[in-house]
Amino acid sequence: MRIISTLFFCFFILSCSKDETLIECEYSEKICSAIEELNLNKKKWLDSNTTSYSMSFSVSCFCVFFDPFLVTVNEGEIESVAGNEEWGYEGWPLTVNDLFNEIERRIYKDPFSFGVEYDSRYGYPKDSFFDMVEMIADDEIGYYITGFIPL
Repeated sequence: MRIISTLFFCFFILSCSKDETLIECEYSEKICSAIEELNLNKKKWLDSNTTSYSMSFSVSCFCVFFDPFLVTVNEGEIESVAGNEEWGYEGWPLTVNDLFNEIERRIYKDPFSFGVEYDSRYGYPKDSFFDMVEMIADDEIGYYITGFIPL
């Protein structure tokens, strides 16, 4: 009888476990929560299988880029960029996948303050802003996607 009880208990415990393995976060709750939200939205983005799209991509910082870039991405690679021609756009703009990586990198650096808003349908980061160090002026940076159109 004891063996049956033990087997039943083991079966019960195993049936209650989730298929997913929980990964313990070794950072502050603020960072862990932001990374969890980023991963949920990144999954939504990847599940949408949107590899070709157009968008306006803006960077807000103490830098020379003021106008949005008009970007066309084809099969995950930037195909064309318009805007800010007089300053050039080496290193800018980013694809949505690249922007997810940039946001994740900045979150793990534990910024003084930050915020990220994701698109409810596709999961891409619409608005993100980072102030990396409280006492340093002009280190703030924001990334903004508007006019997103899947192709």
